[in-house]
Amino acid sequence: MLFNKQKFTAGDIVTIKLISGDEIMGKFIEDAMGSITLDRPVMLAMTQKGPAMAPVLVTVNPDSKLTFNTQAITVMAESDAEIGKQYVYQTTGIQPVTAGSIIKG
Repeated sequence: MLFNKQKFTAGDIVTIKLISGDEIMGKFIEDAMGSITLDRPVMLAMTQKGPAMAPVLVTVNPDSKLTFNTQAITVMAESDAEIGKQYVYQTTGIQPVTAGSIIKG
């Protein structure tokens, strides 16, 4: 598996690419004993309205933590910040706040 040189901490939004070609995004939990655990992993699915996020396993509770064998992962990297915000919104319903400016009236 190819990792970026950065170290991931619990709560980081990361993307992994499996040897099957599937790209999966989730909240990083841990890297232990030859496996990576992600909370609420999703994958990109194409819809009539364009790309959308769908659960990795449709028959499993979407709020689950799933563990992936590192031998099945080709790459792991921190997800793009804007896509990460969309992931948080899709999986929790919480709209991340973007840094703004103070307006004096």
